[in-house]
Amino acid sequence: MQKLHVAQTFAVDAATAFDVVSDHAGYVSLPGVRHAWLRRAGDTHRDGVNAERVLDLGVARIVERITEYEPGSALGYRIIASPLPIVHHGARLTFEPLDGSSPRTRVHWRSTLEAVTPIVGRGIEFAVARQMAVAYRLALMIWARRLR
Repeated sequence: MQKLHVAQTFAVDAATAFDVVSDHAGYVSLPGVRHAWLRRAGDTHRDGVNAERVLDLGVARIVERITEYEPGSALGYRIIASPLPIVHHGARLTFEPLDGSSPRTRVHWRSTLEAVTPIVGRGIEFAVARQMAVAYRLALMIWARRLR
């Protein structure tokens, strides 16, 4: 099992950072994401709990289900369909307001995954986890820059 954690400081308040990160349509601005759409809208908000968002990466499609939606505070999801040989146990982004004279927020992105096949899968699990960590870090950097 691999546990990932990346973080980035945003020069905006937590509510603004949350709005950008939780908006599925904005994912098309990230490298490798060709299209992003909702397969199913959330129960009380289009990007909220039980929303299913599809990310078309060109060579693959990933479907995520939103499991937690607390504006300005936390966003959780789980990958429910993917060509990757992993089980995604879930991810959670938290938005931590920082003290100071201007609004700043520390966004933490944590995720847990596991290979579907033992032994051989350990190497794949490690490689997928490292690639996901790079993608998460890059996404946070891009969003933080966009909000400067």
